[in-house]
Amino acid sequence: MPSITTSTPVAVTAAPSIADLKAKLVNGKTEVEVDAPKPPVADNFMYDFQYNHSLPTLDVLGVQVPEDTDAAKEAQLLADRLSEVLGKGDAKGFAGLFIDYGVWRDKLTFTGDYRTFNFAENILKAATDVLPTVHATNFKFLTPAPKINRPYPDLAYLQFILSFDTEITNSHAVANAVLTTEGWKLWTFHTVVEELLQFPEVPPLDGHMTGSISYEKQRELDDDATVPEVVIVGGGQNGLMTAAHLKALGVKSLIIERGNKIGDIWRKRYEYLSLHFPHWADNFPFFPYPAQWPTYTPAQKMGIFMEWYVSALELPVWTRSTVESASQDATGAWTITINKGGNETRTLTPKHVIMATSLCGVPTMPVVPGQAEWNGVIRHSTEHDSSRNFVGKKVLVVGTSSSGFDTAFDCARRDIDVTLLQRSPTYIMSLTHSVPRAIGGYAPDAKGNRPNTEEQDRLFFSMPTGPGEELSKRNAKVLEELDAELLAGLHAKGLKTYRGQRGAGNSVLGATRNGGFYFEAGACEQIINGKIKVEQGFVESFTKDKVILSGGREREFDLIVFATGFSNTIDSVRATLGSKIADQVGPIWGIDEEGEIKTAYKESGCKNLWIMVGYLPMARFHSKRLALRIKALLEGIATTPYTK
Repeated sequence: MPSITTSTPVAVTAAPSIADLKAKLVNGKTEVEVDAPKPPVADNFMYDFQYNHSLPTLDVLGVQVPEDTDAAKEAQLLADRLSEVLGKGDAKGFAGLFIDYGVWRDKLTFTGDYRTFNFAENILKAATDVLPTVHATNFKFLTPAPKINRPYPDLAYLQFILSFDTEITNSHAVANAVLTTEGWKLWTFHTVVEELLQFPEVPPLDGHMTGSISYEKQRELDDDATVPEVVIVGGGQNGLMTAAHLKALGVKSLIIERGNKIGDIWRKRYEYLSLHFPHWADNFPFFPYPAQWPTYTPAQKMGIFMEWYVSALELPVWTRSTVESASQDATGAWTITINKGGNETRTLTPKHVIMATSLCGVPTMPVVPGQAEWNGVIRHSTEHDSSRNFVGKKVLVVGTSSSGFDTAFDCARRDIDVTLLQRSPTYIMSLTHSVPRAIGGYAPDAKGNRPNTEEQDRLFFSMPTGPGEELSKRNAKVLEELDAELLAGLHAKGLKTYRGQRGAGNSVLGATRNGGFYFEAGACEQIINGKIKVEQGFVESFTKDKVILSGGREREFDLIVFATGFSNTIDSVRATLGSKIADQVGPIWGIDEEGEIKTAYKESGCKNLWIMVGYLPMARFHSKRLALRIKALLEGIATTPYTK
């Protein structure tokens, strides 16, 4: 997993009313808030990984890496050996290239799946099963050139990137090797599909207008008449990027978007929102941001960009449309009824369906005793677009993840009396120190020139979960030291912080909760200077004119914004496709025993149904792989997933 994640809003399939939310929570599993405050999530919350191991530090390996090491020479020797063993399917020889606690991670190239094999014993077993039928040849180095990375004084490793071919794919591999007493050995090896050799991306259309109607009218007619092989539910970044890659492969897809316009998932967020991280790592496939794009993208501008994207790439979309029903026959073939535009019904029979409605299911908020009697205003953060109408009044924001901090900041900048209610510690980091360590590789140079996005993606997504967690723990410790003054100021005002789930900063939190952290975008400063007050606890009950916080503390507020997150994506699947389909789907998100994200991007448990979720860089990277997988299935050349 990447060592850090960004917090970016994604589409929500349904936007229930507060009454609907209350009913869902009362009848579902969310408990009424009457118990004592809960601690931060447990280390194993949505995290089943079983292969943690310490880093291969210089003292453990017993060898120093000389400063004058010829990285290109050592990489060539390892590449030659990889070419030899993978070319002839030598499983024992391949496994022997790794240290005992090495990791081989594969995305579709050898296993037809997303798999990670931790430690030499498991690498040997998997290699014995898959290498005899998938042979790798034509190895070449890719940029950036081989180098020795020295992220810490006690850690040094050789990193290089290879391109190679199998019988059906062109793929890449990112290798990280360490120097041992037996020479250089692989620490991690990440193999990823890049292209289907028999089915490369199709060339662009000629573009000459030869028909009897205008370009815009023809586009409108073409979209309306689309007969898709793939239906994509959700027109956020995941849906758009996947549609773009499918189109590039010659696969007809159709996006079903409930919003009035593509991009509404960003336009209708709170009005002052800008993305929390620089846009450097957020490019869309085939259509990067213009050179003068603002560093922090305003949310409404992102919505406009997404409309441009659909127009520029001519992606078929039905807006103001929803799935009314969905079913499959015994072979997995789909029949889907669509309410198109709110005024007609269409039936589609795609071969595949992709749920791209977001990591979020539906908004969740507590049902508190006395809530119906209170004379103030209650909103979930998804319903709160601005605090402008509460100037001169008192606001309580419940929840201290990104939405909570952002909402409180909006109040503070308007000089509204605002209190932030925190139930458990939050992981906090400054942008000043976290950005260079997280996405520095994507940053433009002094002249504004940006590095190649695909090159950086190969590196950013290459580190397996086990080593990634250990590196994230070190990174979190360093950031805590660099942000000591910021954190001390917050603590002095009553805000509680911690080092994140498993002590790994936001990297594990992003892979499990998809929240519970905040990049300082202004709210922390307002807490420190006293413009945002902080209280601990939770809302215990209401009277007609009072809000009772835990411990019996009586307070008066005019507005309460519950920034209390969302249920799991499975609720979106269930609401859209029905319980019969949803009950077949595996757990969505979180980390499995091997270290892979559960269910997303791969076999979902329901035949021909795929889950496409994640923040912008993840959407870009994984949408390409999902599109290649679907194309291979449609053409009958897909590798059967390795399940042992």
